Amino acid sequence: MKIVFIAPFATTPKATVSARMIPIATALVAQGHQVNILIPPYDNVADSGQVWLYSGVSVENVKLGSNPNSALGYLQQANKLAARVLAIQPDVIHVFKPVGPGALAMWLLRVLKRSTIPIFVDNDDWEGAGGWVDVNPYGWLQKQVMMWQERWCLRNAAGVTCASHALMQRTHELCTPNVPKLALFPNGPDSGLHSFIGDQERIRHTLRDFFGWGAEPVIIYVGTVPNGHDMDVAVQAMERVSQAHHRLRWCIIGTGDGMPSLRAMVKEANISGAVEFHSFMPHEDVLQRMVAADIALYPYRDSNINRAKCAGKVVDYMVCGKPMVVSDVGMNRVYVEHQRSGLLTQPGNVDDFAQALLWMLDNDRAARSLGEAAQQRIWDVFGWERRVGEWLAIYA
Repeated sequence: MKIVFIAPFATTPKATVSARMIPIATALVAQGHQVNILIPPYDNVADSGQVWLYSGVSVENVKLGSNPNSALGYLQQANKLAARVLAIQPDVIHVFKPVGPGALAMWLLRVLKRSTIPIFVDNDDWEGAGGWVDVNPYGWLQKQVMMWQERWCLRNAAGVTCASHALMQRTHELCTPNVPKLALFPNGPDSGLHSFIGDQERIRHTLRDFFGWGAEPVIIYVGTVPNGHDMDVAVQAMERVSQAHHRLRWCIIGTGDGMPSLRAMVKEANISGAVEFHSFMPHEDVLQRMVAADIALYPYRDSNINRAKCAGKVVDYMVCGKPMVVSDVGMNRVYVEHQRSGLLTQPGNVDDFAQALLWMLDNDRAARSLGEAAQQRIWDVFGWERRVGEWLAIYA
């Protein structure tokens, strides 16, 4: 089968392409299918026009115009995506995210170019009203366009793949009474990480020395930090934990509009001396730090966005065998079995989060067992090579 995936944005700094699209595509290629990923890289102009081959997957970035982030720029990218799809003539098109240039390309293909190629949509975030449209500082017109795109794409798809239970329900509500075929597919690991993580685990102590971590416990957080983030829960918890564990290091690898406020919170909590900040770094470098760290954390509050979220970084934590403290919201409770493969805490509860971190620090051997169980679970339950047949079934 010849399949085209249309991405919503560049491979970096956001993670939909790297954490969701590429692992699925490589699993499909391993089964003998052809997959082309087409990308509008308006948020990383250095990728303009670049073409890569990743484990047999062709990753193609359209060439950007002079003003890629304007309305005209989005339209130009969408038109180039649509033209490339028609040149490939795939059996199936799968648009990832029902908003942005990729969603506009879907509209062009279906309405203006009258293409009859089946188009599926992947829904991995709460994009419209009640979600990111309300959080991000979009203009009024852009919000209206995005909400229209979300509804139109989902309602006109041959089928919709969803990353979470919340998105299954939301898609059903937006599309009623004519609900398309729906299928739940949480994120899973890239099969190529098996050997890489094993190599890093064998040199873990060397990595710790290289990072300057020594013998002190290291807690790690990796992820995009948007406006309205929940990292204040982690900061307040770490402030309490550091009073009991003075030789403690917190490694934060983050990007996003919320990073300035996170830095200010850390400074106000008087734990700056225990925190090291890193901005964007290549995925393999991130994974090395995850392997070398002792505990991973990811705090949530109970919100539409967090209930719908299927965090790729939680998958990475599990692949790296990290003991995790995460909030009991949405898909976290699907990935993590409380006290078996991690610790789930009450959403937004600083006391609960701090107590879970303290338990892990005081029970090192038991914490390591949780991390080992998480690593086994992510491959056994969520590995794409085990689910690729189910993915193909939605195209039938």
